[in-house]
Amino acid sequence: MPRVLVVDGEPSMRWMMAEILQRGGYDVLVATNYGSAIDCLAQQEIDAAVVAMIEPRDQVIELLHQLHEPYIPVIMITGQADLAHLSELLRVGVYDLIARPITEADLLRAVSNAVEKKHLVYLKERLELEVRHHTEQLERAVAERTRELAEAHSFLNTVLDSSTEYAIIAVDQEGRILLYNYGAEMTFGYSPQRMANRFIGELIDGAADSAGQQMLARARAAIPRGRSSEEIKLRRADGSLFIGSVTITPIKKTEDELIGFLCVIKDMTADRRSQAHMQRLHERLAHNEKIAALGRMAAQVAHEVRNPLAGMRLYALHLRSKVADKLADNELTLIDKITDTINKLSDTTEQVLSFARPVNLTRRRADLNAVVSDALSLLEPQALAKRIQITLYLSPTGATAWFDEAAMRSTLINLLLNAIQAMKDGGSLQVATSNGNGEVKLTVADDGCGMSAEQVQNMFEPFYTTKSHGLGLGMSLAAKVIEQHGGSVSVDSRAGRGTQVKITLPLNGDDLNEVTAANPHR
Repeated sequence: MPRVLVVDGEPSMRWMMAEILQRGGYDVLVATNYGSAIDCLAQQEIDAAVVAMIEPRDQVIELLHQLHEPYIPVIMITGQADLAHLSELLRVGVYDLIARPITEADLLRAVSNAVEKKHLVYLKERLELEVRHHTEQLERAVAERTRELAEAHSFLNTVLDSSTEYAIIAVDQEGRILLYNYGAEMTFGYSPQRMANRFIGELIDGAADSAGQQMLARARAAIPRGRSSEEIKLRRADGSLFIGSVTITPIKKTEDELIGFLCVIKDMTADRRSQAHMQRLHERLAHNEKIAALGRMAAQVAHEVRNPLAGMRLYALHLRSKVADKLADNELTLIDKITDTINKLSDTTEQVLSFARPVNLTRRRADLNAVVSDALSLLEPQALAKRIQITLYLSPTGATAWFDEAAMRSTLINLLLNAIQAMKDGGSLQVATSNGNGEVKLTVADDGCGMSAEQVQNMFEPFYTTKSHGLGLGMSLAAKVIEQHGGSVSVDSRAGRGTQVKITLPLNGDDLNEVTAANPHR
């Protein structure tokens, strides 16, 4: 039941209004002055107030202020003489005015409207409170979701930037870069700030616009398959080119709304290098298997021949001792020639057996500069006799590595002899050593007759030779020694322009060649 406060100093008017309102279904509280009205406000919740002008007037204004907080609609009872105060009453929040004499209908209508006003104000305040409550909840939810998205974004960026092997780049439909991870910075050399909103064609070899549009066109054509993969030539910030494996995946906001493409790029340089290395290892394994089989066969043949040759030599010596006093000197010379020929065959047999035997290295820390100097001093007379000028470039910081001095000296002498023999009418022989990147390098270069491409390709094959004498085992043995040191040998030669041989040895001595380890007979 709505509760109405009636404030009037005249008892009859106060009683009459209370009776009318009670019959109208209202719970009525009455007050005679400002003080009693304030007491009623403190004790009860009021829905509307009917206030007659009381003295002093400033108490009426103060009471109206009290009824305004919290809001209680006030119906002011005023006489004709009080109209001068109308603007002041309205300013302090009077809801309605009833002029005397008061009728029951006017009073009930005014109170009914005031109670409805109070109810509407209550509903408005409650709705405002609910809206404010929901707004605060939404703000907290948005803040929480924003924090989660920021954490997810930070985590995603961390994951993307932790991938240094792959360059991850997101572009819009026009090819403008939206995302550029740390792997892309490592791959291309451009910073994310530099590439933000730039055209992806700048990373592709060729004209930036046409190259980028061609790539995007291929990506759009592959949308039904969900991805496009190809290898293309890309360009780094320093201008260098490389082959990259590019996988492009469409980025869709909805099933049919394309917003861009995600490009995952891998630099294939290391993979190509590994593939080439594995190919070389495979070729060397196959070559070593062939050489091992050839060595075993040669060893078997040489073993079968060596004993008969030794017997023939003994027979020839025995024959000479028997007929020494019976034949002329020119006839004895024929027997000596037979012995010499048998000795040469025996030496050849020993060379074949040496090639077939495993190379047993005794490696220790030694200076390659000293080995080079010793080998050149031994061959210097032959070089001078052929008018060959020797130029020596030894590493000033030394060329110390782990190797077998005797085996390396023999290998170097073999290389130097080949160079000297290639210069029939004089020339220049250059020998140099250097170190760096965990390696020691030796270079032997001559300006002799050189070799054809076929000769270079086959020079390390056993029993291959272009000379009128010899078995062709020297370079094959040299290559075997270098490989078992964990090193490598390469040859650059052109017919009529000389030959250059480069030998590389590891500094630490721990990098024994995998092929040699797998083929101890090499």
